[in-house]
Amino acid sequence: MHGEQCGCDEIDAVHHVMDLWHKAFHDAMHEAQVERLKKRIDANFGPTMDKAADAFIETAGKVFQSVVVKSEAKKELESKLQKILSETSRR
Repeated sequence: MHGEQCGCDEIDAVHHVMDLWHKAFHDAMHEAQVERLKKRIDANFGPTMDKAADAFIETAGKVFQSVVVKSEAKKELESKLQKILSETSRR
């Protein structure tokens, strides 16, 4: 019954396995190409990329800290407004 619902009973197992091997071959070929390019990119541009990464991390850290400060300021304002409104409602 399950095979009828998903169409599994109509699959040619040999062709399916061949397709999987074909895909695996292309995936492995792509991975091998990526590995080789990574080595060459690192050898040719590594120091420059390290400097760029350091600059990015430094700036991202500053941006993150500013987001934290902004969030804390917003919470502080909300707290103050809550206090003001609760004092007003007691009158």
